[in-house]
Amino acid sequence: MKETTFIKQNKKKWARFEKLSGRAESDPDEVARLFTEITEDLSYARTFYPRRSVRVYLNQLAQGVFTSLYKHERKPLGSFVKFWTVSLPLELYRARVNILVAFLFFLLCAVIGAVSQQYDDTFAELVLGPYYIEYTEELIKDGNPMGIYGDSSQGTMFLQITMNNIRVAFLAFVAGTFLSIGTFFLLLQNGVMLGSFQWWFKMKGLFLVSFLAIWIHGAFEISAIVIAGGAGLTLGNSILFPRSFSRVQSMIFGAKRGLRIMLSLIPIFIMAGFLESFVTRHYASMPSWSKWAIILVSFTLIILYYVVYPFIVARRYPDRIEVKEVPRFIPERKIIWSKIRKVGEIFTDTFYVFVKNFYAISKGLTVSMVPILAVLIAAIFTFDFYSFNFNMGMGHLWEVLFGFNDYFDWYKYIGWSVVIGVLVTNIFYFAKGDKDEWSIDLKYWKYLLSRGVWMSMFGGVFMGLVCFIFWYFDWLTSDLAFYESSGMYLIFCFLIFYFGLVLMAPIPTLIAEEKKNFFAALAGCFDSGQKFYSSAFGSVAVFILLSFIFLGIINNPLGMGFDLSYLTKEIVEIFTIPVTEYYAVITNLLMSLLYLFYIFTMLIILAISWRFIFYTAKETKSATGLYERLEKFGKRNKTFETKEDYE
Repeated sequence: MKETTFIKQNKKKWARFEKLSGRAESDPDEVARLFTEITEDLSYARTFYPRRSVRVYLNQLAQGVFTSLYKHERKPLGSFVKFWTVSLPLELYRARVNILVAFLFFLLCAVIGAVSQQYDDTFAELVLGPYYIEYTEELIKDGNPMGIYGDSSQGTMFLQITMNNIRVAFLAFVAGTFLSIGTFFLLLQNGVMLGSFQWWFKMKGLFLVSFLAIWIHGAFEISAIVIAGGAGLTLGNSILFPRSFSRVQSMIFGAKRGLRIMLSLIPIFIMAGFLESFVTRHYASMPSWSKWAIILVSFTLIILYYVVYPFIVARRYPDRIEVKEVPRFIPERKIIWSKIRKVGEIFTDTFYVFVKNFYAISKGLTVSMVPILAVLIAAIFTFDFYSFNFNMGMGHLWEVLFGFNDYFDWYKYIGWSVVIGVLVTNIFYFAKGDKDEWSIDLKYWKYLLSRGVWMSMFGGVFMGLVCFIFWYFDWLTSDLAFYESSGMYLIFCFLIFYFGLVLMAPIPTLIAEEKKNFFAALAGCFDSGQKFYSSAFGSVAVFILLSFIFLGIINNPLGMGFDLSYLTKEIVEIFTIPVTEYYAVITNLLMSLLYLFYIFTMLIILAISWRFIFYTAKETKSATGLYERLEKFGKRNKTFETKEDYE
């Protein structure tokens, strides 16, 4: 039967079904009969008209009804209740060993702190600091040993304590990424602190007074730290013991499980902050029975929900205890480079290529760029050792590390130019996605040497632009009048950087794809055409916006203390301060590596997008990809759909 005849015979039936399926008052028997006939028509169309629009139409028609019949009704309240009554308790049951280990280790550390204080009466001063001990001794003389809990206003104290509790617990969780060692160290620190502090009061003859005051809020607070430690061990153990997954996949699964446990602690933090701010301050006037009641009720709630209830839920749902984690699947698709793309398509394809070829790019960078980078960083931290030996802000750290303004040195400028050149060369080599080019062979080294020298000159242009921006902004804001309106000049410098990135965009692609030397590629910038720069302006704008978002995650401009740089400093200082007086140098070294990872990731994304922009402009001029597709026109299989039908 011809397709036109098939459509003519059935179009009234299809129109009738489409009309009835969208109405609630339709006759269900008639809808069911029409649905059956349409599925039969769909089977017929799949057999005889596989590449025609009628098949697509019937498929959408049938799929729409099927989806509407079998879709799940959204129940936000039901999902919320189910999370707290089923999903979270099961997660706690799965993490029961980690939580138990965290508890026992914390208890052991508290005993160590108490024993240390017993045999060395200055130990608490060492752990808590001399100011805290001196101030508490003054309060004891005044007859108010726990008066430190009533110093601040209740509202301010509540916010500060709650945020601090969240910070400590989050640190205990994130520290699990250091192969669980970081979590153990934070539990050690807090356990020893608690034990020595409690025993210090015991040696003053105030054990019961301090115990009843501290544990009014401590029952929730300390329990939350221990449970957060269990979440941190869940994360850390997922890295140490990935099972059949890759370590990255296992870490993602462990992070999800740990974050669910951390989410459950939010009410605990709020309760602990409320009790410490509004109740503990009145410890002296409260009867003992009320303090015991609060402590016992608090511990009872924690034990019932976090210890007993997970076993009850696990017994009720034994089939849901074991979770089969499924790694995220990214469907394979062929990237057609010679194609005209809009800004949105450029960015979508850029991220696909980035994710797909990240392993290959990382492999190339490890053997070619990392050795150069290691030598360069070693030289910078050797020659500018004392410049790094104090707490540095991001801007100051970048100035010393990259040689901006007063810290300029030719070896830094040349070194970073070479690093950027090797980085971009690797991107263009591996971003093609050809699996036979993923190996590091003679072909790779020839490509790297032939393009790397010219690409390093491009790196010099890039470094020159950034150096100029830092110098120009520093010069503009050196005068007080300029400094007061520095926001305007910061925007002006940002625009210079933006237009600079757009103008230099063709250079690396011309070097890598057209095999031009740097000077020919520089001259080629002016011949790139309107289409190239119209795409480049939009793509670079989106890239810069994305860069600011990720930079905000690393270094929060609001200064709230919840960013990667702050957490890194906290964790590193905990490990290094007791060991060396040059802890600031180690902290700044790790912060430099964190910023470099961010910068290099952004450069990889930018370079891949430049390549798509180049091919978009090239396709507009030459239509190379269009001619290639026209050559295949009419050569497809006429009976079955082929791979080309989906491209």
